[in-house]
Amino acid sequence: KVYQVDDLKELLDVDCDIIITCAYGKMLPEELINKPRLKAINVHASLLPKYRGGAPIHWAIINGDKTSGVTIMYMAKKMDAGNIISQKSIPIKDDDTTSTLHDKLSILGKDLLLETLPSIINKTNQSIVQDETKVSFAYEIKRSDEHISFNQKGCDIINKIRGLNSSPLAYFLLNNEECKVWEATFTPKKDLEPNKIVEISKKTLGISCQDGIIYLKTIQPFGKKKMDVSSFLNGIDKEKLKNYTIS
Repeated sequence: KVYQVDDLKELLDVDCDIIITCAYGKMLPEELINKPRLKAINVHASLLPKYRGGAPIHWAIINGDKTSGVTIMYMAKKMDAGNIISQKSIPIKDDDTTSTLHDKLSILGKDLLLETLPSIINKTNQSIVQDETKVSFAYEIKRSDEHISFNQKGCDIINKIRGLNSSPLAYFLLNNEECKVWEATFTPKKDLEPNKIVEISKKTLGISCQDGIIYLKTIQPFGKKKMDVSSFLNGIDKEKLKNYTIS
C-alpha cells in the first residue's frame, strides 16, 4: 500500500517491520522511529558523521573532497545522528558534478542496503555510535551560496560550479542580469586583476580570478536556455565586454 499523509503520526496505525527513509528531508516522530519491530533506518549520502543534513553531495564537491559515500544508520531523534550500521565509499572524480555523483551514490546506496538488510532482519548486525568530535553539517544550499565570486581561487570556483550542477546552478551577474554556469575550466595565470573579462573571441570567454582565468564552456543567460559559450558570443557585441568588470 502507498500512504500519502500530512501528519506522519497517522503511520503509527500501520503494522510494519521496518521503516527505511532516503533523502526524505523531515524528522520522523520518535514514537514512529521506535514502533517497527526492526525500528527505522536511513540511507544517507555521506560518510557520517561528516555532512549531516540535506545537501551532503553538493557540499562534498564544493569543498573539494576526493571521497564520498553512503551510510546506513538507525534513525534517532537528532538529525542524522543515529548509530552507523554500514558504510561504503567511492572516489569523487575531477569531472563529477552533484548530478553525476548523486546517480553513482543512488546505486551504491541501493546495493549497500540490500547487503545490509539481512543482518538487520536477523538482528546480527553491529552498529557503532557516531564520533561527535568529527561531526560536520551540510545544510541546504542558500541563495547566497549560489553566487560566484571571482575573487576566489580558480579551483574553488570550479568546485562550486560542479557542486551546484545541475541544480540550483552557480551564477554571476553580467550587465546586471543573472548568468548561470553549467561548465567551466580553469587555467592558472599570475598577475591578473580578478573579476575582469580578460579574453573574449568567437569561441572564448575568460574571466580573471585570484590565480588565473575561468573559461566558461556552457552557460544559461537570464531568460534563455542552456547553451555553449560560442552560441552566446555570436549574439552579443563582444567589444563592449572587453575588460568588463563582473559582479
